[in-house]
Amino acid sequence: MKKLYQLLLVMLVIFSILSLMRCDSDENIKTVAFKDGSKYTGQMKNNMKHGFGKYSWPNGDLYEGQWENDNMQGKGRFTWANGDTFDGLWVSNQRSGQGIMTEANGIVYEGQWENGTRSGRGTLSKPNGEKYSGQWKNGRENGQGTFVWPNGAKYEGEWKDGKRHGQGVMTGANGTVERGKFMNDIFVGT
Repeated sequence: MKKLYQLLLVMLVIFSILSLMRCDSDENIKTVAFKDGSKYTGQMKNNMKHGFGKYSWPNGDLYEGQWENDNMQGKGRFTWANGDTFDGLWVSNQRSGQGIMTEANGIVYEGQWENGTRSGRGTLSKPNGEKYSGQWKNGRENGQGTFVWPNGAKYEGEWKDGKRHGQGVMTGANGTVERGKFMNDIFVGT
């Protein structure tokens, strides 16, 4: 009886190991640890990250999402060690397309990205109540947009490199209105 029990135990261990090996090879799921301390667990093709996978860096940064030929490509979530997160589209390891960046300090940008920077249409909201909604280029407010301050003041109009620049309307918290041309964030008249 004891030998039968030992034989069954050995068979159970072998079966468990074979099952784990089979699961690990399903859909080319692999875990790879790199010399620098980073680690990848996910689908691979031709020894490259390809498909869905999770990559962690030694500093605590983490990406979980789609890969193509060793590049973050497609939909994914990047979490920085400081608590910032980005959920959205990636092209060649850069934020590109629609996405939401949430900073640990409470600042949230939801909109379009190009080559890792805010470009296109988007909205940036700060915890203090400031909010900009409009066009972006190279990470700055550029083009048409609306900025609202916590005290209720509001500017609607043209922007250049993060400043009111061009035609616009500034409505103060007390209701005063400046309508006309702005240059480098200063109202210069009609």
